Amino acid sequence: MKTMNDACLQVGDHGIDGRIYPVSAAPAKKGKETGHLDFMDEWYPIQVKQKDKAGTPDIRDFEGVMTMHDRKKGFFISFDYSGDAMTEASQFFKKTGKMIIPLTVQEILDEHIAHKLA
Repeated sequence: MKTMNDACLQVGDHGIDGRIYPVSAAPAKKGKETGHLDFMDEWYPIQVKQKDKAGTPDIRDFEGVMTMHDRKKGFFISFDYSGDAMTEASQFFKKTGKMIIPLTVQEILDEHIAHKLA
């Protein structure tokens, strides 16, 4: 079973570097007759940018991906973010109710992300 990253760095991935499938979406019973693949529709996109600071254009591109795939939550990972990028993510939530969770590489390495993932 693919658990985190099934679209890593593919051409034509529409800006998605990976997917997170929440544990809550997995069926209690396994097996074809239980519809074990139904949970595959519930996932969160992941975008990773290897740059010093992700900017507003990066966030806007990810907003388009979230809109195209009708996702309510997505995770964006970068080394840092411009103030305008953070404002854009906040405004996107206010307009659409869709949440972009910005994570820095340092936060992931420091394991201080539990409060952002709730």
